Amino acid sequence: MRRFFFDPTLRDGDIVFLSDEESHHIAKVLRLKTGDVIEILDGLGAVFRAVITSVGRQVEARIEEIITREATVGKSVWVWQAILKGEKMDTVVQKCTELGVTGLLPYQSSRCQGKFDQVQGRKKYQRWQRIGLEACKQCRRLHAIHIDAPTSYAESLKKRSDDDGVLRLLFWEEEKTTRLGDIPEIRDAASLALMLGPEGGFTREEVELARLSGWRTVSLGDRILRAETATLSAVAIVQFLAGSL
Repeated sequence: MRRFFFDPTLRDGDIVFLSDEESHHIAKVLRLKTGDVIEILDGLGAVFRAVITSVGRQVEARIEEIITREATVGKSVWVWQAILKGEKMDTVVQKCTELGVTGLLPYQSSRCQGKFDQVQGRKKYQRWQRIGLEACKQCRRLHAIHIDAPTSYAESLKKRSDDDGVLRLLFWEEEKTTRLGDIPEIRDAASLALMLGPEGGFTREEVELARLSGWRTVSLGDRILRAETATLSAVAIVQFLAGSL
């Protein structure tokens, strides 16, 4: 059965109003009609059986029953990701969603390709949200991935800085001592934060600033990986070590 996400703030009792994107997909792409049965997800772990009651620019559906409710999502993993060029960032968003990342925090560092533009940043942010939701539906994930609006590197270091019990790991190609296997705390940490750089890597100044903010530098090995490969490798290995894969 087809699945669609809805914003729980747009629910009125048993009546749900779907977003413009989901409504367009239902009405124009799938050509579903009034009376058709669908599954809808609130992004918080609940799946409902619903019947379409109105098809138009904004599709309305009536909840018939709750199918399942996922109470927990396991250990939270947040990824601080330097904005990558073009489709590389799209790939990171999609695959991080599939790998169970809780949230993605895009930031612009000094070696990111291209200048940070507020207008383009908003467009990219909206695109990443769409990609994240589509990936959630594809991999049957019940909780929507949280994606922050793009920000500067310095501002990104302030985000979630008050969270307790977080193990913060910055992946740096110049780290020669510590690898993931050398950090047994990964399995027992309440939450994990991973920071990955852009195509050009981090500057030493950025690394030192992160260390002052509580981040530990770690290596992925001797090979120099492409930025998107490094992110997906780091996430997959950490999820495995944390017992989530």
